[in-house]
Amino acid sequence: MGKRKRGRPGRPARTSNGRWRTISIIATMVIGVATVLALNLIGPGQPPTTPAPESHGHPPGPHGGAVVAIDRDNRFHAEAVLDGAGFVRLYLFGRELTEVRPVVARTVCAAIRGHDEQGDFALMFRPEPLETDPPGTASRFAARLSPALWRGHLRLVVWSVPVEGERFRFEIELTPSPTDEATVAKAEADEAALYAAPKGKYLADDVRTNGMVPASRKYRGERPAHNDRPTPGESVCPVSRARTDARFVWVIGGKEYLFCCPPCIDEFVATAKERPEEVQEPEFYRHR
Repeated sequence: MGKRKRGRPGRPARTSNGRWRTISIIATMVIGVATVLALNLIGPGQPPTTPAPESHGHPPGPHGGAVVAIDRDNRFHAEAVLDGAGFVRLYLFGRELTEVRPVVARTVCAAIRGHDEQGDFALMFRPEPLETDPPGTASRFAARLSPALWRGHLRLVVWSVPVEGERFRFEIELTPSPTDEATVAKAEADEAALYAAPKGKYLADDVRTNGMVPASRKYRGERPAHNDRPTPGESVCPVSRARTDARFVWVIGGKEYLFCCPPCIDEFVATAKERPEEVQEPEFYRHR
């Protein structure tokens, strides 16, 4: 009889060890993926949305407005004040409210959430430096609300403020200052007239084309993608000189102009009506 061939000693053990090694690698990968998913659910380590002022227990700020910490470590604070004429002023502080904190003087993109919760109104804060702020910086910023928002409690949402190389997003509750109804009614009439009455380079055909509605209402709920660093040759907003957003277009003098946000449309329409000689052709507004 021929002899039966025998396999090499130890082969089955190596096959078994290889199988267990494969199972171990797969298990490790599954645990790793599960860990990543769990971390994503918890949230990335990005600057947080600061809780409402009440959760921090801050008293009113130096200007009588609501105060919030804009970072987790309470290194920086902000105060928002809304006056009876519809102006919102944003003040920046350090760890203490006696420590004014100037930052680079650039436009700050924000939004106002009205009491009806039907969408945000875009708001652009422009630098309004204090006398003590170093050149090129500002610790105070200002914007004006649509008269439709002068009544009731509001929430200011600041999308991004750069401080010491970091960017912070935060929210502040606003309580409007007492305003008599006559003042509100006049402001609403002025806003309506701005868009409904032709004058200067703002023509009757423009009024009809644009729909006789304020830009703040036409584009309500749209969040501007504000970019204040356009590249050479790019179209820029006639008011802020930031990169234009194709969503925000307005016809003036029979020609389409692009803007970075609705508040800039207000300013440019007013310029076209009161100082038409300052309005250039749309092609003029490019970054050089």
